[in-house]
Amino acid sequence: MQTSPRQWCLLVVLAVVGLAGCGGPAPASSAPDRFVVIDGEELGNFNPLTGHGSNGESKIYESLYRVAEGQDDRIPDAVPVLADGAPTPVGGDLTHWRVQTRAGITFSDGSTFGPEDVVATYNAVINPAFAAPIAANFDFLRTAKVSGPNSVDLWLTGAYADVPHRLFLAIAPAETLAKPGPADKLALGNKPVGTGPYALTELRADQVVLTARDNYWGTKPQVTTFVVRRTDDEKARAAQLASSADGTRLSPALAKAVAKNGYRTVVGKANDWLGITLPTGNPVAGDPAIRLALNLGVDRGAMVRDILEGEGTAVSTLVTSLYGAAYDPAQDFTFDADRARKVLDSAGWQAGADGIRVRDGKRATFDVAYYPTDILRRDLTMAAVSDAKKIGVELKPVAVEKSTMTPEYLAKTAFMLGGGGQPYTLDTQLYPKFHSKYATAGAGSKWDNASDYVNPAVDRALAAARVERDPAKRAKLYRDFQVAYHAAPAMLALVSENHVYVVRDNGWKFGSTALEPHAHGVAWGPWYSLARWTRQ
Repeated sequence: MQTSPRQWCLLVVLAVVGLAGCGGPAPASSAPDRFVVIDGEELGNFNPLTGHGSNGESKIYESLYRVAEGQDDRIPDAVPVLADGAPTPVGGDLTHWRVQTRAGITFSDGSTFGPEDVVATYNAVINPAFAAPIAANFDFLRTAKVSGPNSVDLWLTGAYADVPHRLFLAIAPAETLAKPGPADKLALGNKPVGTGPYALTELRADQVVLTARDNYWGTKPQVTTFVVRRTDDEKARAAQLASSADGTRLSPALAKAVAKNGYRTVVGKANDWLGITLPTGNPVAGDPAIRLALNLGVDRGAMVRDILEGEGTAVSTLVTSLYGAAYDPAQDFTFDADRARKVLDSAGWQAGADGIRVRDGKRATFDVAYYPTDILRRDLTMAAVSDAKKIGVELKPVAVEKSTMTPEYLAKTAFMLGGGGQPYTLDTQLYPKFHSKYATAGAGSKWDNASDYVNPAVDRALAAARVERDPAKRAKLYRDFQVAYHAAPAMLALVSENHVYVVRDNGWKFGSTALEPHAHGVAWGPWYSLARWTRQ
């Protein structure tokens, strides 16, 4: 007999309680200033050019700005860190900006931080010789130059109004970037040097140890040792909380089930969406009628209620109320299975003897790949499979390893994708995912426009919005995008999940959480403010 999700969670709880004993959880950290967390992601790769700390969340590096804590009902402010105040436009066309940098800061190797380090890092990320996988996030930048003892000038590729929310890149010493080469081969990956409150003191495949710096320019953290251990399986992470760790991130249902006997949950509101790509290279998934019908035929509200346990929202265009006047709720897809069936009927997809639709001898069926170790993605995939079958479309779930996700595979195979890695402007939320520029082979990363979507109306709205200086006109352009997208969607966006963390009650007082991006590891949640924790 197959175990239901709720029964499975109960079994995990029983296992945790059995390991912990009747007296509650045993202390995971022998030292009072040590905190141990369990992560499901590969450890290491601390290179800013490959995405580490790309939203100011690194403990080793720091950025010009970071996301403000405690502002999760809107796009949060950009708070200066290495910058000394807000960036200022030079001239009136918003193509040239100046940032003042702080003085008196040192890197973990003792070298002095200065504007040349900011310039070197930003120029490296856009330099093709480094082949940085996050280069597409900085295509607004033409070049950076030192403009004074403590100032940096940024020249952009066009007018851009929301510059502060684009300057979260972690800053490395200029010396570490002096010799161009593939970003993923740089020594920074395993030997990071940053201005942040922690330094790397141990790196193994199964464990990372960060130690608070004595020469940090700010206040030395009270958590002096931060240990991150790797365990891929979510059930194993839940069980390990009983004896060997102080916290981890779990799927909502499991987190709530195991947060007992000395633990509590911390929910970080996130702009972290999940959805299924519908690649143009697949003749069924890429069919416009199939795409539209699926967007109408899935019950996103039920997914939020039953799978996310209410910890999230339905998402269908990637634009939400967090973006204020740019959001048009009328363009959200609402659940309407009858209309979905009519769309398929009109397009010539007729129901076959087994209920699956057929057109010109081709069945309305295609594979949907997902990562089996990610319970949430698995459950959302199965819910989409169930809903799609009710309108006559057969989605075949296929569990795959991450190594399978090559550009060639993604070009023909639908995939349960997580996104929102840079959700603090609508430009970064939408442009890489839907502009046809990224439908060209080799453009951007393999996750950019993974459906290979081409829509001239969408292109026009997105291109115009990124250079529009007037906020009201820019918001109107993004509403125009939603109208065009609603008529011909690119993919099957489903939900935005909040992130749920289970934390041991061992006397630490956390700061407020920040609005979180799509993030796999434990850099966010209560650990976003790790350097500012205090004892209760």
